[in-house]
Amino acid sequence: MLILSGIDLLPALNHEGSWTSGFQPIVQYLASEALCDDLDENLSPIQRADSVAYSAYLRAHAGPLVDLSLYVSAANWATATRPAYSSLLSFPLTWTVPTLIRSEAIKRAEHLGLAELDSDFDPSSGLHLSSGRDALPETFRRHIPLMTKKTVHEEMTPEQATAIRLFGLTEDCLTVLDDLIKGEDEDHPRSFAEASITSLDCLAFGYLALMQKPAVPRAFLKDWLESKTPRLHKFVDSMLALSIAERGELPWTVPDPTSAVRFSGRVFDSVLRHLPNVGERYASEVRHRAEQQTKGLDQRAMMLIAGVVLTGLATGYGFQTYRAMQPFGAPTQSWQPRRTQSRLSEFGQLGSMLSSAMGPIQPMPSGLDFGTRDDGGPGGRLVEVDAEVD
Repeated sequence: MLILSGIDLLPALNHEGSWTSGFQPIVQYLASEALCDDLDENLSPIQRADSVAYSAYLRAHAGPLVDLSLYVSAANWATATRPAYSSLLSFPLTWTVPTLIRSEAIKRAEHLGLAELDSDFDPSSGLHLSSGRDALPETFRRHIPLMTKKTVHEEMTPEQATAIRLFGLTEDCLTVLDDLIKGEDEDHPRSFAEASITSLDCLAFGYLALMQKPAVPRAFLKDWLESKTPRLHKFVDSMLALSIAERGELPWTVPDPTSAVRFSGRVFDSVLRHLPNVGERYASEVRHRAEQQTKGLDQRAMMLIAGVVLTGLATGYGFQTYRAMQPFGAPTQSWQPRRTQSRLSEFGQLGSMLSSAMGPIQPMPSGLDFGTRDDGGPGGRLVEVDAEVD
């Protein structure tokens, strides 16, 4: 499963309770602890400097291309990336964590100006909306003089402009790597011809394998590798065959069962990160506490918790108040039963409404109901009469 380090940075290594984050720090930690051989021990000082420079270049240019392919592209995300996360995570984290990871990847790649990949040129996504003269009906446009001709860029559709931009970014990145990875053996190219596998080869393999191996419907990076830079394609296959396949499967272990408290905490954490405004403040606070290695509740944490609680209470109160309100503009009517009630009043407001519309029920008085004159009645009285019937 995915493991997040103390400073929320991948890749991360947890060795005997000690976290190490970042590719280069992990390589240095493995060599210093004698957990593996130093891959760069045979490099000259100039080659070590080149390795550091090319590693930074890969992170700055190859990383955003991988983000574009696996996260920004809506088709690739729905087909390959999200199902992969769903197979690793348990419900309900499958609905919260992948979307957070994708939003972070989109932020990392937004400076490339290829946000159109988020819809993959869907005709209903708004990419084809026109403006200015083209937004007018044809009958109106006939009477408007065309003052200037459109440039080549203005004549292109959004799909064409995005494809050209993507082509240029891919070419700039992969041609540099193609010039770097050479070697005397054409079947097994390496970054430094006279050396074996180095840490730079491992980093380049990580990026290039994510460009080439995933089965995605929008495989623009894979197509470029196969057609324009076949040496990089051979490099990935060589690394897989010699460095990974020969060593066998990795020693995967079954993770410890997650307790209910920890699982609930992860769900609560992912839900908080989705809340508008609160999620950004919460994420920055978590990052700050990790960087400062703060444990327990300090003043900042108490203020954050108080803010979240107050926001939740205000939201709940507002929701209940809204539900109790009458529809806007509708008059308020209430039906109350009269003193002389009928059995219709037993059916709530509807019965009270019908009872009021029909009027009170006045039963026919009997002789027993009449009082004497002294009591204010009409003067009726009861008389006992003996009668004989023939």
